[in-house]
Amino acid sequence: MKKFILNILLLVGIAGLGVLAAWLVKSGDKSAGKMSPEETVEAFYSALLAGKWDEAREFCAETGDMDEYCRKFMDCRERLQAEDSLSLAVASDILSNAGMSFSESGRKGNGMYRTILDISAGEDIRKAREVLLEKEGGVWLVSRISAVQ
Repeated sequence: MKKFILNILLLVGIAGLGVLAAWLVKSGDKSAGKMSPEETVEAFYSALLAGKWDEAREFCAETGDMDEYCRKFMDCRERLQAEDSLSLAVASDILSNAGMSFSESGRKGNGMYRTILDISAGEDIRKAREVLLEKEGGVWLVSRISAVQ
């Protein structure tokens, strides 16, 4: 069960590890449109990991996929906080030492951008997620996140 919890938190929280991502979320510079697609993904995950739901939603396109993704993460994190805050603290510590990288990034038709987010927290925990972003009003927004098979 703890590995499952760690995997869930790992998938949604890893991107908020760098100083740049923390600064971007705090500054809320989304309106300036200066964030790259990868910086948008980092800022989104940083806000999720910190439990800043409103900030996380600022980096999302208004899609059912992202509503569901955020709701599942929020429900899981709040349930863990209520049921086993120690496990949540341990998982957060592990995530703070995890690595993140992007690969296969590039524009996709109709103003979309696709990247693969590779997450690594030691030898045993590696995940990859396909992230699609769309540009709205000059700003990149996360529109879908799915597992890479």
